[in-house]
Amino acid sequence: MNSTRVPLCPPHTASKDPFQTTCTVCGVRLLDGISIEQLVGRVESIVQEPVQPTGRIRGTWTEVLEEGDGQLWAYWVRPARNFAGYECIDCTNPDPTGEQLSGLLLAELAGLPPEDAATTRAPEIGTAWTRRKPTRWDRFKRWSRVNAEREFVTIAAPLVGIWSAALFTVLGWDGVKAVCSAVVSVFS
Repeated sequence: MNSTRVPLCPPHTASKDPFQTTCTVCGVRLLDGISIEQLVGRVESIVQEPVQPTGRIRGTWTEVLEEGDGQLWAYWVRPARNFAGYECIDCTNPDPTGEQLSGLLLAELAGLPPEDAATTRAPEIGTAWTRRKPTRWDRFKRWSRVNAEREFVTIAAPLVGIWSAALFTVLGWDGVKAVCSAVVSVFS
């Protein structure tokens, strides 16, 4: 780790271009308007232990090392507008993205277990979210009145309509009346 410190420019001036992440006065890399050294200073003022940045940056997140009680802790911090002035999250992924770190923070704030938030992924577009649709045979095996009505509506009703239109076209109005009177005489 390089121990030389960059001179601080207290009121850092961010560029109006959101993709230029350096101070326009001194050229220091900025994370949401403050430098990494200022962010580390915020963390040190709260934890009261020496904190060093590792140099790994993911979006607005930067990784820091904290030494305390003979152990070395690594976690990710970013500037925030809260009492501490920063947000931190511990991540077991060796190379996370900024989106994953923000998702872990949201899951932690929502009270979800961290392993569920980190390991579960939403299915890809086009994959089935529910069980497969039962086939007609599966529905027939579990016959019920509702299934019978559904089958009639989806299959028989269009067939009856098509045959009625064909019969009317071939026989005409007088022929349809004759067929209807024949059907009525059979059943009466």
